[in-house]
Amino acid sequence: MDQRDQIDEFASMFRKAERETFVYSDIPLTTVAIVTDQPAEKAKAIREQLTAFLPRLQSVTTWHVNGRGDYTNVRELIDRLAQQQPDLVVTYRHLFEESLIPQHSLGVYLDVLTQVLDPPVLVLPGTAIAPLPLDTTPGRCVMVVTDRISGDDRLINYGAAMTPDGGEMWLCHVEDDAVFARYMSAIERIPEIDTRQARKLIDQQLLKDAGDFIDTCLAELRDKRPSVTFHSSIARGHQLKQYQQLVESHNVDLLLINTNDEHQLAMHGMAYALSVELIDRMLLLL
Repeated sequence: MDQRDQIDEFASMFRKAERETFVYSDIPLTTVAIVTDQPAEKAKAIREQLTAFLPRLQSVTTWHVNGRGDYTNVRELIDRLAQQQPDLVVTYRHLFEESLIPQHSLGVYLDVLTQVLDPPVLVLPGTAIAPLPLDTTPGRCVMVVTDRISGDDRLINYGAAMTPDGGEMWLCHVEDDAVFARYMSAIERIPEIDTRQARKLIDQQLLKDAGDFIDTCLAELRDKRPSVTFHSSIARGHQLKQYQQLVESHNVDLLLINTNDEHQLAMHGMAYALSVELIDRMLLLL
């Protein structure tokens, strides 16, 4: 086998036998649970702000409120939510942490909720003690960010469900520079492989895989939601910086992130970093 054949064989590892296609599905949102550390009667204002900012929630038929006095610890809250069976949980960072807001943290309650609950968690901007008000008009720009967009139908379908008519939705995929550099460092130590050619081919294929899948997403989404404008962004770089730049440059109103890492109990590292850094944004954590 000559060198070119070796490169082709190596590059083929990154190709899939069949092109993945996006499958659209409607997201049921009939029951919502609000979790706050304030008296339950104050949750009415949260609900009113939410339904104005996210019109999709106007069709919710059942609202549960979990306020001060309804639970005293994380276990009690989880048990209440298990009984309520919500499709969506709405809360703030740093519940019951009035005296000290730890930096670089989401607070004990939110940390646990994002890992043990099946329904997604909608995190309102600001903190429980210092909430940021929502606009009285619908949020127009929704963004989905991930480093593994191929096959992530659930994340994308939630993004589409939360985007209002007349709004816009971004599908953003960023290949991590640090991960790419680590693999290239290993390849450079294999003398039989042309490193320069391998770098080019692998980089192209990784971005092509993401691009091919996003193309199927855009075609299906534009057919199902013709009143929404859809965009995409595919790049390789420093993930946290790239995502922050995307959010700021497009004035994103709602950011969707996958939080669960199948290989560990803790929240996915990049999702945690974004959740901590982007405190002024509304986040939907899946």
